[in-house]
Amino acid sequence: MPTTFDVEQEDVTAFWFGQTYLFKQYFDKDGLFQQLQDYYNFDRCRFDVPQRRILEVRQILDSHFYELRIADEPMDYCVVQGKQGDSSDIPRNSVANQRRGNYEIYLMKDYVSVRQAIEKGATRLEEADLRKENSQWEIDGS
Repeated sequence: MPTTFDVEQEDVTAFWFGQTYLFKQYFDKDGLFQQLQDYYNFDRCRFDVPQRRILEVRQILDSHFYELRIADEPMDYCVVQGKQGDSSDIPRNSVANQRRGNYEIYLMKDYVSVRQAIEKGATRLEEADLRKENSQWEIDGS
């Protein structure tokens, strides 16, 4: 009788932007990065996968015990850090970022990274009250 066992898959969170899925993950398994290298954006240190290739990437990840999960609410992964804060570790775990006045908004790669950023002094975007002095723009998380 064959022996079976369950292997817990590691989640990889991807974010849908336009025609591209974005995710950030360090892969230490032999050959996995090489299989995905065509999608790696070296300038932004993340994977940019065109919509037409996402099933192929999902299959590759699955064969290495990773499960690609598409985030339903990307805003839940966003944190804000002021210029005066210590944000040196935050960009390393972010998929994307945008500067707004004296603040940097980061899209974090997963919920663990969100919690770590908050521990470093960042604020969840939905809790942040960012207002430019001349009120030309406003982000209230809604």
